[in-house]
Amino acid sequence: MTNTQILIGEIIGTFILIMFGCGSISLAINFEILDSLYQVALFWTAGVTIGIYASKKLSGAHINPCFSIATLINKEINFIQFLTYISAQLIGAICAAISLYLITRHKISSYSLETASVFGEYFPNPSNPEIITSTKQAFFAELSATFLLIFIILIIINIKKLKNYSAILIGILVGVLICFYAPITQCCMNPARDIGPRIVSYFTGWEEFAFKQNGLGWLTVYIIAPLLGASLATVLFRRIKRFQS
Repeated sequence: MTNTQILIGEIIGTFILIMFGCGSISLAINFEILDSLYQVALFWTAGVTIGIYASKKLSGAHINPCFSIATLINKEINFIQFLTYISAQLIGAICAAISLYLITRHKISSYSLETASVFGEYFPNPSNPEIITSTKQAFFAELSATFLLIFIILIIINIKKLKNYSAILIGILVGVLICFYAPITQCCMNPARDIGPRIVSYFTGWEEFAFKQNGLGWLTVYIIAPLLGASLATVLFRRIKRFQS
């Protein structure tokens, strides 16, 4: 596939993912339509599934730098392609966040930490402040969540009988992980999903929170931890696969 295909596919796929996912958080916080974590998780499941279907033939449907780094480690793409993937994912996430803001800004009652969490992610989860979470706990939560995500995705896509169902299974997997980890860190598992909307929130009224809340948590917890978790999962999967062959 060409770099143009990668750009178009990843922008489309990531745009869909963010519109469905962050849109569901907005429906819960700004519109008060959704009142359950399970409902929000279902929107993320749909966003992942549809995003994969929309971009699969163009770019292979990464829509997450963590999966892109897994394919880089597996030597399925080169470094230039890796940069193209993550650039397109970031563009898609930013475009979706801008669109979401323009569509929903009339319902934003205040520029608070809770409404900021529609875009960027924070710990403790502003919707569950009673769950005390330190930076170390948040880092491990994101690392372990992304480890599970990528490890299980690698299992799914390497089983031929599951090929036709991989998009749905991956969507369900994301939804399940969100149900478990979201009360702690909002469950990122995708650096583009966090940093793209976070940048938009900084320039649209939440500069007090975007990069100041949690200190460098936006970098360590929501970018480094997921990428590290994905890398560890890929290395482990490669070792297990080599051992079995």
